[in-house]
Amino acid sequence: MVRALITFNEEQLKKLDRLARKNKQSRAQVVREAIDHYVTQKEKEPTWKEIVAKCAGMWKDKNIDSVEYVRQLRSEWDRDWDKLK
Repeated sequence: MVRALITFNEEQLKKLDRLARKNKQSRAQVVREAIDHYVTQKEKEPTWKEIVAKCAGMWKDKNIDSVEYVRQLRSEWDRDWDKLK
């Protein structure tokens, strides 16, 4: 194990202590579990390169004028805005 010095603000420390008491764990254990959870979630997230590769060309078979499509979308925004006034 390697030790690390971490600075928490008061609110973070209170939340950490509450969670540690609730689960009958040390602060250090709660932090280790939080790091494990965070890293696991981040590893599952696709990279921008993967996202672009998945989305690239998804409109190629559509026979749509992109400028007209954007105009239609924006006109919906105007209609929705008018409803809110």
